[in-house]
Amino acid sequence: MRLARTPPIVFLLVAVQVSEARQADNAPTQLAQYPGAPHEDRAGNLWFSTVEEGLIRYDGEAFTTFTTKDGLGGDTIRQILEEPDGTLWIATTGGLTKYDGESFTTLTAYEGPVPTRGFGEQGFHRDLWDVIIDRRGEMWIATMDGVFRYDGKSFVRFQLPVVASKEKSEFTPRMVYCIFEDAKGDLWFGTDGAGAVRYDGTEFVVYTMEDNGLCGDQVCAILQDGRGDYWFGTSNGGVSKFDGRTFSTCLRTKEFSKHTGWGRFMSITEDRIGNVWFGVSAQGGGVGRRGVYVFQ
Repeated sequence: MRLARTPPIVFLLVAVQVSEARQADNAPTQLAQYPGAPHEDRAGNLWFSTVEEGLIRYDGEAFTTFTTKDGLGGDTIRQILEEPDGTLWIATTGGLTKYDGESFTTLTAYEGPVPTRGFGEQGFHRDLWDVIIDRRGEMWIATMDGVFRYDGKSFVRFQLPVVASKEKSEFTPRMVYCIFEDAKGDLWFGTDGAGAVRYDGTEFVVYTMEDNGLCGDQVCAILQDGRGDYWFGTSNGGVSKFDGRTFSTCLRTKEFSKHTGWGRFMSITEDRIGNVWFGVSAQGGGVGRRGVYVFQ
């Protein structure tokens, strides 16, 4: 599959849309450096993650910013998750924060002041990257120190297999960027240098650049689209597609960097008509779509 540049007319339309957009008086000036998709809650509020500026809520009329002063674990937000009852779980650089609609509560294993990137008695790392609740109702948390499960009372480490890789970790060898549950209920973990790990509830399967053709072993985002194909966004290799048997590389970081300087594919989503979109951390940010990509 080949990614084509957007025709000039598309850029013109984008420019027109931007020029006609109205910015609210108290709109934030910077959203997340490592982009995650905005979250719309059950009440229709939009929530935005930021880098060191807290959590932003837009209710259709005004923006409200919440920070550590309001109870957030950290002011850099990496993921927002909502339970069926409306409870929000926020993955921050300072712990896992719960919002019940009225107040924030941060859950850690610590007593007293602890450095932002320190370890608690249970070894739970406060620097979180992702959080999901699987179809069985279990919460899984990706941190700088690996994967943990939360049963509502305590955090339990979930040990992934140790894999030797030629690609060095950017942060720490045990770091996990993302967790994804596929249509069968299998869990996928994107690691910092050890590729993608698949867990079916019993066994692990590891996919790497050297052994399987994954375009990079620092896997920042994973998605299964409506056709059943898997997409992997990496930190320095580009984007790979997996049909269940073989990997193919759809976009190399080198090609992408011609337009942005460099690109780390941090998030992936599919729209209602089957387009797959990629959130990119790059110079100036960017958004790409399978088949067409647009840089903002």
